[in-house]
Amino acid sequence: MILYGDISSQPLYENSREDQVTTKQTEFYYQKLYEREIFLENQVNNFKKELDICTDSKTSMEKLTSPNPMSGQIKTLRSRGTQFIVVFMKNYFPSTRKIFITSENGVQINISTSPHLDPTLKTQIDQCVTIPSNKNFVIPRGFELNSFKKEVKSIFIETSAEVFVISHDKGSFTIGITTHIPLHKLSNKYVVISTEPDLSSFSFKSQLAVASTVDNTTISITFKMKRNLPLKIEGNTYYSGDIFNFSLNRYETYQIAHETDLTGTFIESSAPIAAFSGNDCNKLENIGACDHLSEQLPPIDSVDTIYIVPPNANDRDTLIRITSMESSNTTFVIGNVTQSLFINKLDYFDVRISSSQTCFIASDQPSLVTSFGLASSHSTFGDPSMTIVPGFNQYLSFYKIVVPSGYDFDYVSIMIKHSFKDSFRINGRVIEPADIVFEENVTAANLTYNVRTIQVSAGELTAYTVDDEKFGLMFAGVSYYEAYGFSGNSLLL
Repeated sequence: MILYGDISSQPLYENSREDQVTTKQTEFYYQKLYEREIFLENQVNNFKKELDICTDSKTSMEKLTSPNPMSGQIKTLRSRGTQFIVVFMKNYFPSTRKIFITSENGVQINISTSPHLDPTLKTQIDQCVTIPSNKNFVIPRGFELNSFKKEVKSIFIETSAEVFVISHDKGSFTIGITTHIPLHKLSNKYVVISTEPDLSSFSFKSQLAVASTVDNTTISITFKMKRNLPLKIEGNTYYSGDIFNFSLNRYETYQIAHETDLTGTFIESSAPIAAFSGNDCNKLENIGACDHLSEQLPPIDSVDTIYIVPPNANDRDTLIRITSMESSNTTFVIGNVTQSLFINKLDYFDVRISSSQTCFIASDQPSLVTSFGLASSHSTFGDPSMTIVPGFNQYLSFYKIVVPSGYDFDYVSIMIKHSFKDSFRINGRVIEPADIVFEENVTAANLTYNVRTIQVSAGELTAYTVDDEKFGLMFAGVSYYEAYGFSGNSLLL
């Protein structure tokens, strides 16, 4: 185990987040959430009116939305929705971009772009189709963002029923995947997560991107830089602590790239936006080669306080980054070792685990936890991957997701209360012992959780519990000098 930073032992924080908030603060918090939900509901209705999602096919729609035994569970799902904004940040190497859409039943899908987009691109992507269960859409390279330039490269997806959406950006020995957040869960405050670019061989960069949902959205970005290097934007120079202000109209995007880590950079907007961050490609801990790192960021008000981070397989260590949304007391447990520390607002702390360890994390304030899988030090399998870890209050009881094809090994990690582990089903069956590559029981928040990583096949995957118990789900895959990772949900319920 390798720790980064000065720490001292303190009692494990066990109180719930609600115990730290006064009644008045709680009322204010939920009032703000309510106001945001109303605003976004109005935006969704506007999108529906403007996009006209194939409503002339009423008969086929009724057939597609027939009852299903799992239909009651779908109401609890937070990374599922009917409207999404997809953006592809720059990949350092040429790549193929895909969007994977998975539905519980068949759905009709409308994909649209800005009326101001180059017509040669627009005709390649705008479409309305019906799918039985899942489908992937290949996206032209022209949708890749360029830095320091307003562009109209948002892709808007609307569906007739709730779906799960991931984007897949694969180049030669480099891959980035992220889970997308439904439009109605977007907000106006985000914190950037990236890594310090390895500049030993290539001019890699950390990057962030935003996409607007409405016209005349003002956005301010307060930079936080690991190294206080000058960042030139539109003729002006910015340093750590400086604020860049600009505005975007609906469908417009803006990407920023820098030669240092931008973790802790704060994004705020006048209306809900979609925010993304990562690296165009990066080599971590001086191991292996580089991989594209990309995640859609969850809003600050959807970040949890309690987490279990599973390991990566194939002898890949995991670098865990704990980024605090507010100044916090944080405790993490690895095996029999418990460590506590204080993290200032928008600062982070890194800890590393091996492929045979888990990490339990608890904070008294919301903290965003990111898992960076590292390249194997013993083989050519895997390279860096980036996954936002789901917290306890983000676990769901049902998932239906496509595991991408083209990798030598694909895995799913399940974090569930030990007393319910036998109720878990994957593709309708119990877990076979032969499929388990890692298992450990973890004491967390006075409960015992079971953590299992199992090998799975590419294709459609359904995971649920027969008694509706919630559990966390994280996906990973490796091939020769490449790796991916994504989670089943990263939003508070």
